[in-house]
Amino acid sequence: MNRRTNSKPCGNQAALLKKELRGYERAGTHLYLDGRRCHADEIVSACMFADGGGYMRDFIDNDQETITDINFVKIRL
Repeated sequence: MNRRTNSKPCGNQAALLKKELRGYERAGTHLYLDGRRCHADEIVSACMFADGGGYMRDFIDNDQETITDINFVKIRL
């Protein structure tokens, strides 16, 4: 496979993740990266360039079972 073919799916994944996370932000959901509050762009960068692992989502809800926070926690393989 050539370099161009390999890079396109990653770019599509990044764009889809960014769109999803920005939707959460607009809805008032707080985003965290390893416990530190941050914006969608930071999370997308971390997820796309994670070395030796990836990120798992930890959804935090309130008493009404509405998601209020999403924490992206790095996992090591």
